[in-house]
Amino acid sequence: MSKEEKTKVNVRDWIVLSTVMIGAVLTILALIWQIPPPFSNGIVTSTFLLMISFIFFVNSVTANSKAQFEANLGNVSEERIRRFVKFAEYSFGLGFTLVITGFTILGYGYLLNYTSHELIALILPITFLIITWAIIFIYNIINYSGKPLGVIRSLKRNLWILLELVCLVLIILDFFGLIFIP
Repeated sequence: MSKEEKTKVNVRDWIVLSTVMIGAVLTILALIWQIPPPFSNGIVTSTFLLMISFIFFVNSVTANSKAQFEANLGNVSEERIRRFVKFAEYSFGLGFTLVITGFTILGYGYLLNYTSHELIALILPITFLIITWAIIFIYNIINYSGKPLGVIRSLKRNLWILLELVCLVLIILDFFGLIFIP
């Protein structure tokens, strides 16, 4: 299989994955607003984050489709195709980070309401994000094997983890009554 064929297959896979994420986000939004829960903790914020993630996933599909179209033309530079793929990759990653953050806040809000402010409501987001970060770290180890410090030098993944960490700090502040997550 030529390098160009591998690029096309990879782009097609990302188009499918991004499309699945669009469906998942829209389904979750429809479910949480079909019968709104009797509390407000995190529902508005989660909805906001999921709606923004929707834009990033649509952009990922669009950019990957454009890359595939350009690759099929045959007379377009590989650098131009790589730019579209990289744009789609960042867009997908940011969208996925917003979904993770939205789920973290949503799960926290539901547990906060149903447990009457028990500690388990705080343990869920902490556990959820630690597992997510462990998976990202393992992925980085696999992805950057043989590259010195590559695991910690992945700027995009470190930025995504930082955004999720900010979310966790906000949840902790909300749990202790220092702020309110709408």
